[in-house]
Amino acid sequence: MEKLKVAMVNMMHRNFPGDQQGTYRRSAEAMQALSREWGFDFYSVDKGIVTESDAEVVVREIEDKGVDLLLMHNTAFPNGKAVQALCRLNAYIGLWAVPEPTKEGPLPLNSFCGINMSGSIITEYLKEYDIPYKWFYGNANDDFFRERFKVTVKALTAVKNLKRSRIALIGGIADGFDDLYFDERKLQKKLGIRLYRNHEFSEIKDKALSYDINDVKDIMSQIQADASSVHPMATSSLEKNARLYKALADFKDQYGYDGLAISCWPKFRTEMGMVACAAIGRLNDQGIVAACEGDVYGLIGMMLLRLLSDSPSLVLDLSDIDESDETILLWHCGIGGKRMAKDGRIWLSPHSNPSNFPDRGKVMMSPVAEMEFKPGDATVVRIVDDGQRMAVLSGRFIENDKKSFDGSRGWLGDLKWNGEPISVKDLVNTIMVQGMPHHYPLTMGCFADEMLEIAGWLDMKPIDKIPYKNYFQRGYRN
Repeated sequence: MEKLKVAMVNMMHRNFPGDQQGTYRRSAEAMQALSREWGFDFYSVDKGIVTESDAEVVVREIEDKGVDLLLMHNTAFPNGKAVQALCRLNAYIGLWAVPEPTKEGPLPLNSFCGINMSGSIITEYLKEYDIPYKWFYGNANDDFFRERFKVTVKALTAVKNLKRSRIALIGGIADGFDDLYFDERKLQKKLGIRLYRNHEFSEIKDKALSYDINDVKDIMSQIQADASSVHPMATSSLEKNARLYKALADFKDQYGYDGLAISCWPKFRTEMGMVACAAIGRLNDQGIVAACEGDVYGLIGMMLLRLLSDSPSLVLDLSDIDESDETILLWHCGIGGKRMAKDGRIWLSPHSNPSNFPDRGKVMMSPVAEMEFKPGDATVVRIVDDGQRMAVLSGRFIENDKKSFDGSRGWLGDLKWNGEPISVKDLVNTIMVQGMPHHYPLTMGCFADEMLEIAGWLDMKPIDKIPYKNYFQRGYRN
């Protein structure tokens, strides 16, 4: 993962009597310490910016450094023309005010008023440029500043790495799953991601079948060792599972892809006599981001969550709801992995839904990796409308013996939509009225703030809650 590059500049004013150089120096030293703690690169321009010309010199000094975030440190009230000059730098903007060192007598810095004016200049005077910015307040070691800035570092680090990624769609979108349709031109324009969509299922099939048995023996052994139990039918398909896992991992390395969207059915069933679920689960558990059923925006959501979290990410269905305890069941066929599983326990089984062959009737296929999600916080994100909007759901997987369906699954409670509590009825109503796609990328941990900030920097509108009503509600998209 590439580090975020943050530059800070010293906005000054000759008429204010406070210790401007000392104030800036203390902030710069604290930021250097934060850069080591949080893992970003930091560059400080210590010389004060008083005039528009000063700002233009600074822009020339740092424009080739690949700065991602420019922090305008309002050491004192800034020159509005200097603010405008700095906004010409190709970077996200942060406006930072520090507390006044005294509470009476001559105003020392007028720092907060400075970011107020700067924000208004960007919003009103430069409105045609649509420049995003975020404000910060406090000394660098204050919780107010640290908590707010840490979210930005994590969010923009994810954005930076997402925009440089390359992803593949293998075999197209699963047949009939047209709610996952996308426009690759809009995807690349909005996010900068390079999508390669011309890979066929046959590439993976041929690669998987090309290996010598000795190439996959160790993988087979590790798959079996990682499972707490293996159904006899899953045992018979272990070699196919290992071949598929290796083929997809090698394919990813061969082309330098950062993520794979795989049309996992029906061809794996009809042409290889297996299901891909367990292999996809293992890929994600091993750090290779792979989405089921050719879901490209599901993959992108998974990648963002993976950039924020130490946990793998998966794409899931919302398969049941329970108003009695305000929980929802997140489920998929069997894409489990030890790192997300309760007690680290997964088991290899036949797929719960048999395939219907005209000449053979219903035929069971394997292997899937079943699991129950371990208790703990989780975050769900769904990008819709070709990147124009984002849904952010967070909650907590409950710990009890509540019944659930075969597959990878867990009951999620303590539900929050955009960080605010939401009932099951309101959640389901919001999803249905808005016509959201049926796949929900998820990771362990709470990253609602980071995902909502990512939505802001990427100009994606957070989807608002639509409270449940008994009458028909029509979904309107802006």
